[in-house]
Amino acid sequence: MKGLVCLLLLSGTLCLSYISRSMEDSVRMRSVNSRSMEDSVRMRSVNSRSMEDSVRMRSVNSRSMEDSLRMNRSMEDSLRMRSVNSRSMEDSVRMSQQLRSEDGRQNPPQADTSRTEALTDSTQYCHLFFTDIHAALRELTATVTEQRVDIRELTTTVTEQRVNIRALETRLRDAEKADEQQTFILEELNKKHDEISSLGEVTSSQVEELRKENRDREIAFSASLLQSGSGSIGPSTTDITLVYRNVFTNIGNAYNPVTGIFTAPLKGVYVFKFSVYAHGNKPNLASAHIIKNEQYVVMAHAQQSQGTLNSSKGVVLILEVGDVVFVRLWPSSRIEDNENNHNTFSGYMLFPLR
Repeated sequence: MKGLVCLLLLSGTLCLSYISRSMEDSVRMRSVNSRSMEDSVRMRSVNSRSMEDSVRMRSVNSRSMEDSLRMNRSMEDSLRMRSVNSRSMEDSVRMSQQLRSEDGRQNPPQADTSRTEALTDSTQYCHLFFTDIHAALRELTATVTEQRVDIRELTTTVTEQRVNIRALETRLRDAEKADEQQTFILEELNKKHDEISSLGEVTSSQVEELRKENRDREIAFSASLLQSGSGSIGPSTTDITLVYRNVFTNIGNAYNPVTGIFTAPLKGVYVFKFSVYAHGNKPNLASAHIIKNEQYVVMAHAQQSQGTLNSSKGVVLILEVGDVVFVRLWPSSRIEDNENNHNTFSGYMLFPLR
């Protein structure tokens, strides 16, 4: 029974060792997955930051372009004011020319003509300049509109990246919690494995001690009456202690084939059996007892006028160390034996007692 317990403990140790190794492999795989997820989160965070920087740069460019537009518009307003002033100057020149044409033909017309030409050139230049500024303003407005659309798209992408990063961070936290739980379970399994290993060592030593004790407790014998040939014993006027000389088994050497006496080496429960055999071709009696310390215990008895006499008995006895058991032939009894070993005496220890 204890050997079976030892085998169960050893098999439990092997199972726990296998589970511990598989748990360690699972923890390693989870750690690798966790690191890859951390790298993915870092890469996405870097990409998100770069995209945010790009959005900021585009926003700065858009603001600078808007400032440029504002500057161009202010320049346009200034040019319009100058155009208005130029037109007022032209009107005043025309008025002065009319007055001068009416009053004085005395003044030379060359100066007035040069002044008029100058005013005409400045007016044409102002119109050309306004045309170029309007075209540049339209281009800047279209570019700003495109930049705003790109900024909206980049902002949407950054928002999606942030959502993905939060989801990855949540999965990473869950994976870290799972890793902590797996590590805790692995530590507990290692503790159990160490406990069972130490218990297995103790059990192994106990099993070895039990084996030694069992070797000491391995007691059994079996013998027949005559060592060889055929013959008979009895009848006699007194009891005869039968000596079974043909020993089949004598484990523990507790049976003495010289005296025919079994001496208990250990306290325990013992089983004994014996048989008697004879021929009844004339008035005959075959009767014998098992004796424990000179105390009659059981009898095997057979009697008839002809034919074969045969009888056997068995008994279970509690013996102390040094108790003796043997078989004694009854007075006036006669038994016979030959190479078929009809008369036998056997015994063994069933289990020890403390």
